[in-house]
Amino acid sequence: MYRPAGYEDSDEDDFEEFGYFYSSPTGKQENSAFMTIQEDDDTMLYNAVLDDNLEETKRIMKQNEFLRSGGELRQGWPALFYACYEAKLTIVKYLVQEQQLDVNREYGLQTALMIACSSPQASDCVYQIVRLLLDYGAIIGMLDQYGYSPLMFACKEGHLNVVKEIVAESSLLSIDNEGNTALFHAVNNNRLEVVKVLLRAGAPTHTVNKQGYTPRQCAMHNNFLDIAELFPPEQKQFEIPSNYLCYSNYRNFIHDIQNDNPPGYYPDLGAMLVGMNSEAKLRHFVEPGLNLFEFLTLTDERLRELGLKYPIERKRILLGLYDFHQKKWSKNSVWTMEKQRILDFYDILEALGNILKHLTIIHASLVYTKQLTGGHGRKAFLTTKQCADLNLQLIELRASVDDLQLHIKTMHKLSIPKPVMLIIPPNKDQRTFVKMMKLGIFLIAGGFVMYRKWIR
Repeated sequence: MYRPAGYEDSDEDDFEEFGYFYSSPTGKQENSAFMTIQEDDDTMLYNAVLDDNLEETKRIMKQNEFLRSGGELRQGWPALFYACYEAKLTIVKYLVQEQQLDVNREYGLQTALMIACSSPQASDCVYQIVRLLLDYGAIIGMLDQYGYSPLMFACKEGHLNVVKEIVAESSLLSIDNEGNTALFHAVNNNRLEVVKVLLRAGAPTHTVNKQGYTPRQCAMHNNFLDIAELFPPEQKQFEIPSNYLCYSNYRNFIHDIQNDNPPGYYPDLGAMLVGMNSEAKLRHFVEPGLNLFEFLTLTDERLRELGLKYPIERKRILLGLYDFHQKKWSKNSVWTMEKQRILDFYDILEALGNILKHLTIIHASLVYTKQLTGGHGRKAFLTTKQCADLNLQLIELRASVDDLQLHIKTMHKLSIPKPVMLIIPPNKDQRTFVKMMKLGIFLIAGGFVMYRKWIR
């Protein structure tokens, strides 16, 4: 028989063919037969639960403290989970009532109630298990690692009585990792009566999952016409304008000739909502035509006006905005040129557009901070030490502005002598352009100072 390196065949070693090496809690090595007993207990208990053999279950649990305390079987789940999944009522009663196992103990973010609701057994048997677990304090509102709730499992399997039992205490707005509510699971699995119960309970019908479908569209796609008829007719599908999807020309990120307002930067709204897990709410901002500045300065009241009536939806977006404005601005985010590169009109245009966008964001951060801190005096935010620190930061900022000025001058020197589209006119107009560039730089510096002052 093969032996690991460093061990010899002897009567004292603890290796047996197809066996295990076991160290007891006291540190003494014991024979692998002990582990064989443990494995046999797992297998015997597993089979006893599946066979609904209460006496055998009691015998094994009595002699094995680990299994008696609710430990996991080698097959994967604890005995209580297998009893719930197979709807073995007598076994569940014994484990919950006599062994007093915790019905809310989690294994892999799953609970006994979730397992019972996902059981493929007869609904009447499953209902008795669920009712017993609820009597012993099972929590209905818990979610597993995929975002599934007990109600979702019950809807998926079509356990009508279970759905009626727990729907009143379950969240009908809760979604799984794919954006599906309990109503989606009932629809996709053709559970007509369950769908009726959910609709009577007030389940939202216009929710859109991550695939972009509503429950009614899912029913139509699967040809469940009797379920589709339960839903109100849908309004004409809303199409997002192209300016919210991508930047199509230079006017999307720089001033127009006749326009004094900054560009809207509309495509950024969708990207930010994705980061807030609220991409399905883009329509609420597209229809009234919100731009990036307006989005970054949203308040709870304004979100309510835009149609986000549920507090959890508004708080998710407001928290995302708060995190965004907390980030410190860095000059590294400003457009930089490549070394040994000759700049032309489009390069200068890109640099100006980048600076303008940063000015817009800094402006929004200042307005947002003012809204957030309105009614509070300066002393509520800055101590004497903080004021001293702020002065030091101003000195550092002055040095950063000087570096940026040098950077702009270097860009100007690298421009080709006679570009095809000359953006810098000679003589007097050239001096005017340089002044405009300096003004932009100082606007950034001033905005940055104010931003740092308010966030501290």
